Amino acid sequence: MLQRSALLLCLALLALCFAPLAHAQAYLVDDSASVVLGSDVRMRWDEAAPRNGRAGWLTGYVTVLVRLDVRAWRGRNARIYQVLPPQPGADVVAEWTSHGVLLPGRLRAGERALVYAGPITSDELSDTFRITLRADGEYLGRTESLDFSFEIEPESP
Repeated sequence: MLQRSALLLCLALLALCFAPLAHAQAYLVDDSASVVLGSDVRMRWDEAAPRNGRAGWLTGYVTVLVRLDVRAWRGRNARIYQVLPPQPGADVVAEWTSHGVLLPGRLRAGERALVYAGPITSDELSDTFRITLRADGEYLGRTESLDFSFEIEPESP
């Protein structure tokens, strides 16, 4: 009985620790000023011949001038995430380097990755992402459109 009570107490404490995280409100960040250099990403096979009867992976590269309008959250601390919605039927992985205030990272379709944490001190956050895209060729049957977006979770004032 004592062991069960201790377990319930631990679970209750864990729930309290993560309660602030569960209440974080995410807002879409206006990234309409961002520019993709080149309109299409040319994907190339990683291997010339498939292995084990599978098509293999395709890899492509794109550079994006990221411009995030964060004026609504100026003066607050926040976390900003890059988001890649699920891609029906395709396993897609994006990995990027950055050259400014945003963090480099990696995410799969259906995930989001932290790109900034800290004070918002200006109206815009700018950076250049060099993105490597990888897709499973086994399930990629047509031209895909990837709609990356950014979400912000400001701290309470």
